[in-house]
Amino acid sequence: MAWSRKPDSKVREFEQRRLTDERGRLWTGSVTSGTLRGAEEHPEVVFVCEDQPSELKRVARLDVEAKDAHRAWRKMTDAEVLETFRRSEPA
Repeated sequence: MAWSRKPDSKVREFEQRRLTDERGRLWTGSVTSGTLRGAEEHPEVVFVCEDQPSELKRVARLDVEAKDAHRAWRKMTDAEVLETFRRSEPA
């Protein structure tokens, strides 16, 4: 079996978004494959607290197709990122 590298045009850009919650804690969110059955079809955002490492990670599902998730995440406004965080659940 021969391995080949994907063309750059097919490689998705990875982008982290940062936000501050109502308690003043700094969180970083990034898109990942989902954790449920059929995960490749259900992208999620995983939020990690930078200020309090003991804080549980949080997960929110994105309601877009997996192939478009990275683009949708990058285009979200700060308000939309915060709203995604607010509807997230402990991981």
